[in-house]
Amino acid sequence: MTENLFDLTPKDSVDALFGRDKELDEVVRLIKAKRWIALLGPRMVGKTSLIKVANNKLGSTGIYMNLWGIKTTYGVLTSLISTINTQKSLREKLYDSIRSISGISISSNGISITKSSTIQPLKTTWELLNAIGNQTEKCVIELDEVQELSSVAGQFHRILGNIFNTYPNLVFVFTGSMFGLMKTITEPAPSSPLYGRAPAKIPIRSFPREISIGFLKKGFAQYKTPVSGDQITEAVDNHLGGIPGWLTLYGSNVALRKMSQKRAIEETVSEGLKITRIELEHFLDRKDKKAYIAAMKVIAKTARWSEIKDAVRNAKNEGTTVNDGTIHNILDNLKDGMLANLEEGTYSIGDPMMRHLLLRR
Repeated sequence: MTENLFDLTPKDSVDALFGRDKELDEVVRLIKAKRWIALLGPRMVGKTSLIKVANNKLGSTGIYMNLWGIKTTYGVLTSLISTINTQKSLREKLYDSIRSISGISISSNGISITKSSTIQPLKTTWELLNAIGNQTEKCVIELDEVQELSSVAGQFHRILGNIFNTYPNLVFVFTGSMFGLMKTITEPAPSSPLYGRAPAKIPIRSFPREISIGFLKKGFAQYKTPVSGDQITEAVDNHLGGIPGWLTLYGSNVALRKMSQKRAIEETVSEGLKITRIELEHFLDRKDKKAYIAAMKVIAKTARWSEIKDAVRNAKNEGTTVNDGTIHNILDNLKDGMLANLEEGTYSIGDPMMRHLLLRR
């Protein structure tokens, strides 16, 4: 079976992409129009699958760079080189251009940074992108988790501005949460090279309940695995919600690994908690952890603004004053990080794994 829903790797064909027809049509339309795009959503919601399917549908050359944990322009450069090395046809097109780039060598094994070179990462990244722009008709470059590059935002803005002005055949797709660099790209200040050229924002949300149930039913039918409607609704309503990544992992545990319902849910939640714990610690780096955790724990049960302020105040040392600005800042960061939602004055956490994690602390 080649087009199954429970494949744990990102999907790359229309047949394997479920419940995203509207978003896919919009991404394809914008890429055809050479419009840059920002796909906004939490991890595991299916952003990478969406752009891979769009690329294959269009037949475009695609360069995918996962920037999770990358903080420097040197990291961006090594990621770009690594990605080019996975695509032999693209690398061969770039051969003559790359040979002239200082500090870069090319061999039968691919591109590499010359060991003895004192390379300038920003300049070399631009030269590589310049080579791609000159040698390809249309290339879609996806920067996943782009918010990670906040510490080099100014330098990266200059690269993006130059590319926008010079190479209309290079279409950038930024994915991640509305935080750090992503926010300055999608809402550029007047001084930014991207002012007036902000990418089109496309929110990628969790599946609604019925779509989640339909996803699991179709996946189990593909594998001819008998799972009752009650078991599926229990998994969705009580444990997994509408995050496609968690639904896929649960489906794989049942259909491929032949686990019982109970064990499949336990294994899915256990793995989900490991991933979510890393994500939470990453988000909390250099923040007031006590205040954020207090806010998130009460939001995990759903809470209004005043309840959140009370929770943060109670978590701080006795006698500490918590002003309204502090609470607004925490909540804005949680919303921008796609970790909290606000609806009709009530805050909640959409990812069931994040709720599980917080309520267990």
